Amino acid sequence: MRIGEAFRRAGLISSDALESALKEQENSHDRLGDIFLRNGHVTQKDMAPVLADYFQIPFVNLKEIYKDLKPEIIDLISSDLAKRFTAIPIDQKDGQLTIAIADPLNLQAIDTIRLRTGLKIQCVVAVESEIQEAVEYCYHHLPRLKENIDSFIELEVRESAESDKGGDGGVQFGADDQPVVQYVKSLIIQAVNNRASDIHLQPKQNNTELRLRIDGILYHNDPPPKAMLTAISARIKILSGLDIAEKRLPQDGRFRVMLGSTQVDIRTSCFPTIYGESVVLRILDTSAPLLGLEQLGFNARDLEQYRRIVRFPYGLVLVTGPTGSGKTTTLYTTLNEIKSADKNIITLEDPVEYMLPFIQQSQVNAGIGFDFARGLRSILRQDPDIIMVGEIRDKETAEIAIHAALTGHLVFATLHTNDAAGAPVRLINMGLEPFLITSSLLGVVAQRLVRIVCHECRGHYEVPKAELDRLSLDASYKKLWKGAGCPKCMNSGYKGRKGIYEFLVPNENLRKLILNNSSSEEIRMAAQKAGMTTLRQAGLDKLKSGETTLEEILRITQETEEH
Repeated sequence: MRIGEAFRRAGLISSDALESALKEQENSHDRLGDIFLRNGHVTQKDMAPVLADYFQIPFVNLKEIYKDLKPEIIDLISSDLAKRFTAIPIDQKDGQLTIAIADPLNLQAIDTIRLRTGLKIQCVVAVESEIQEAVEYCYHHLPRLKENIDSFIELEVRESAESDKGGDGGVQFGADDQPVVQYVKSLIIQAVNNRASDIHLQPKQNNTELRLRIDGILYHNDPPPKAMLTAISARIKILSGLDIAEKRLPQDGRFRVMLGSTQVDIRTSCFPTIYGESVVLRILDTSAPLLGLEQLGFNARDLEQYRRIVRFPYGLVLVTGPTGSGKTTTLYTTLNEIKSADKNIITLEDPVEYMLPFIQQSQVNAGIGFDFARGLRSILRQDPDIIMVGEIRDKETAEIAIHAALTGHLVFATLHTNDAAGAPVRLINMGLEPFLITSSLLGVVAQRLVRIVCHECRGHYEVPKAELDRLSLDASYKKLWKGAGCPKCMNSGYKGRKGIYEFLVPNENLRKLILNNSSSEEIRMAAQKAGMTTLRQAGLDKLKSGETTLEEILRITQETEEH
């Protein structure tokens, strides 16, 4: 049976398509498979199993296994060879190397890899696009943490033995030692692969603690030896442009790394503790595209109202919530939504997290007296249309922001409060006059991030009636989704996060309450009567739609309910 007939029997092409491709082959002399692909008759994913069956070569679903491949196997051939031949090693046993390849008839690839490795070659067929994805991951993103620790320990043992024979009497590991360099790189790669936002390296009395923050939760990882920590800290300081000799004072810095085609910004914080320096790395994936407002998590009613408010020519819009609740992402997404060539947009941040090409961004520096208040005064002399203030921390900054909002500027700012109703109360407690707040405030957004149920392992479960009664939930919440835990979500049952929002827009009644110095509870009750969706209600909407779990909503909104 010819290969064209194999494609026809597999139901991938019709007899007419096969006849047409054979005629085209007479002129072009191309392979039938390439002609089928070019004409759109088959896809790479369809073609690979047919080729494997035709040539009686095993087919492998590379997408399911490539993240578990061993570094020592991958490193048997160079990344250049892997890219050149669209082939990747997946196993080695008894002097035989198994490679996944898209074209099992590529004898040049097989011979070259055999000569370079000195091993017998066995081929398995895989989808070409999956091989390319695996090559990108394995040569640029595959963590090699354990191997680097083993190398460090081996070096430590060897150096100690030489010292015992009459060396310099001690082992000194530098930031440029190869195991340390490779460990730091692998640690960042592992964190990026696991979608971590932060890396925590913390010294304890007798050991080191390594944790990754993923979807807002800290997870423990196998730590490096404590003897390695000083060299790791020094390496990170060198990358961040910090003083490696200074260990008594906190230091902050940043650096940028390229992991394959992905650009990642790292913010570094070194903090002295009684057992040594604690190092935290904040990971910012600058290659990730900005989301649209509709993707953040607003409900339809609040989204429409928010879009209308942020297009006002002047006024103050506040975004509130704790650290790590996504306030900066909401503001950046908003600015991206309203940007235009006829608007001058300037931001004042601490620090600048993402570089946005369409606006002017500035970073405060308290060390030289360039704080939010001073920066905001200077921004007003730059003739801005829209201003974003990273955080209102004091009365002076708040006053300047409000006066800017009253004099023809649209001002966005963040504030640390538990809920939207607490924002005007917080400004009054800072010392601002209530009439200034009511005259300038367009709206307050309060937000949290809830973890999303993993789609790979989720399933339904029934909530006991006693639990529904305790939480005052009706029967529509009886059947909910929950993740069982799988390798794709690190057995947590969750993968990714989404925002829940409450959006307070002052009406006449709310303005009167603010002018009368009413409590945040009174303001919140009046806002709910006016139709405001609370954080708890927004979370329950996500729960009903199957996006998150009851436990997650209770965990995230507990503080606001208690408050």
